[in-house]
Amino acid sequence: MIIDAHTHVWSGDVREYPWQPILAHVPPPTIAAPVEMLLADMDSAGVDRVVLVQPSVYGWDNRYLMACLAAWPQRFVGICLIDPRSTRPYDDLARWCGPGGCKGLRFNLIRQGDASWLAADERRPLFEAVAAHRLSLSFHMDIDQAPVIAALAARYPSTPFIVDYLGAGIHGRTDAVSYLDLLAARENVCFKLLCVAEDARTPYPFADIIPFYSAVLERFGAARTMFGSDYPGVGTVCSYADAIAWGANFPGLTGRERDLVMGGTAARILGISPPEM
Repeated sequence: MIIDAHTHVWSGDVREYPWQPILAHVPPPTIAAPVEMLLADMDSAGVDRVVLVQPSVYGWDNRYLMACLAAWPQRFVGICLIDPRSTRPYDDLARWCGPGGCKGLRFNLIRQGDASWLAADERRPLFEAVAAHRLSLSFHMDIDQAPVIAALAARYPSTPFIVDYLGAGIHGRTDAVSYLDLLAARENVCFKLLCVAEDARTPYPFADIIPFYSAVLERFGAARTMFGSDYPGVGTVCSYADAIAWGANFPGLTGRERDLVMGGTAARILGISPPEM
């Protein structure tokens, strides 16, 4: 079973699903990415299941994501957004993560500076609600925030923590390894092998981003690493099928490791079952 653990979709109907961006550096998109287009690309590339990550341009309004999950429950798993400063996290998660809903939520911490507020006592109800719902936590973050995330992972060892993305400049940072070591020391922290084609400075198969992800695999192992295409952004540089092949053919993977990275790890962490035949 091939699982793409990181995709985004959005509707062309901005009246029904208006833009509500929460990141200043991520404006509403100018390219189309309806769910039907992703389904067609999945079928062409032989992808069985996909994780839909709520786009930051929709803010806390996860309705389009939920509509996709309801319409194609055998193809999609959802990761929602809620306001991490909400005073009613149990209610927020009950709305989006009930039966048939999302399997986790994402924090968009990137370019937000000091993340220590997330570890404050006021946020404990949020993490307790996540644990009660048996959800995962995904992090769109800066690598400098790794100490806070590692400390939170230690505080909540039964909750899976997933590092989504560490910013466009991560592949060139000479201090990245020490932060990776800090995160990898927590057994409940996983990492995405993300085909960040838009960040690459070399053509496909993006040789310049390989060393960083090789360092990730060396520390986290295939059992804690899951492939994600970063669809639809990847499509501005290569085809979706090529993005899938990039993950499947990542240098150094054994057959067993490939199976884990390309589906097994995501299935275990997110509770994804094989599609019904």
